[in-house]
Amino acid sequence: MKIAVQMIGYFMPYLKEGKDVELSFAKEALKNIKEMGYDGVQLSGFGRVTDEIIDFYRDTCKELGLKIVATHINYLDLTEKLDLVIKAHKEWNCDLCGIGAMPINYQESYEKYIEFANIIDTIGEKLLKDDIFFMYHMHAFEFIKFNNKFGLDILMENTSIENVKLLIDTYWAQYGGVNMLTLIDKYSDRINTIHLKDMKIISTGEKFFDLGKQVICPLGEGNIDFKPIVEKIKELKIDWIIIEQDYSLDGDINGDYKKSLEFLNKIV
Repeated sequence: MKIAVQMIGYFMPYLKEGKDVELSFAKEALKNIKEMGYDGVQLSGFGRVTDEIIDFYRDTCKELGLKIVATHINYLDLTEKLDLVIKAHKEWNCDLCGIGAMPINYQESYEKYIEFANIIDTIGEKLLKDDIFFMYHMHAFEFIKFNNKFGLDILMENTSIENVKLLIDTYWAQYGGVNMLTLIDKYSDRINTIHLKDMKIISTGEKFFDLGKQVICPLGEGNIDFKPIVEKIKELKIDWIIIEQDYSLDGDINGDYKKSLEFLNKIV
């Protein structure tokens, strides 16, 4: 079992501002990841796919000895530039092509979920012809119910196992209030990799009645029990685990990713 890091923790500030990631910044981030001891990366939040982007990540990751394990690709690139997306994955020797989330305009109804399911099933079918697997990355909103069904189940029931895989995120499953091991078992035939992300509760500062709020933190500093999850991953013979952290509470994303890797290495 090998461990990769999701690049979104580094690239989120660019993503929030709607900017492409500066390549000099990306190279430093990749160097840091290699020095920490990670085996690979998931490319995400870098901007739109271009020939320059393809060349940069191919050459930089090869130079550093980092495997490009998976991606999250911009929805417009998946729907408008799929040939270029396929080229990127071939150049990167990467067979897991993902989308970070369902666009917000598809999240509002059962009918919209069906519409989106048809779109990603078609994308997945086309990618599979080039031996690339399409992965849908879940958050918590997919556990809103429509017609008494979770949105996630609507997506999975209306796509084929071959065309659409599922990237389970431990933080968002916990946030959504579902049993994580049950969820993994339910969709085990769709799982190629998994996102490990921890959750802790911090004070909201309310003086009268503090309910606390959920935040992302390094693995091992939160409330999720990862040992049974790791055992389940081993049971499923999943080759790669991906550590993800969308932000750092103290602004030290390098330090957080290092802590997470150290913790995971102790229990793998």
